[in-house]
Amino acid sequence: MHSKASTIAEYLAGLPEKDREVIAALEVLVRRALPNAIPSMKYGMPTFIIGDRMIAFNSQKNYFSFYADPAIVKTFRSALKTLSVGKSCIRFTKLDSNLIETLIKIAAAYSK
Repeated sequence: MHSKASTIAEYLAGLPEKDREVIAALEVLVRRALPNAIPSMKYGMPTFIIGDRMIAFNSQKNYFSFYADPAIVKTFRSALKTLSVGKSCIRFTKLDSNLIETLIKIAAAYSK
């Protein structure tokens, strides 16, 4: 879903409750892993800028997407094998503990 929200808080407020819970959890995950990342809205989704790279996530019609640096996604591809994964996009329908652990590791890889 491409949003016209200008802030992450505005984006979250416009989501259905179920989607808001997942996106809010992703926001907390990224903020904890990368406290110096700069939050913004780019490409209609919450985005965190880390130097010249970024992490973004979005609520789609039937799934959620998490975008990360392609080299980092490639490193964790085996841990994501049950999901639909593109070059930099990880698509999922639910946020379980295994996925949360992997996404924390992906975010933490930005600080290395």
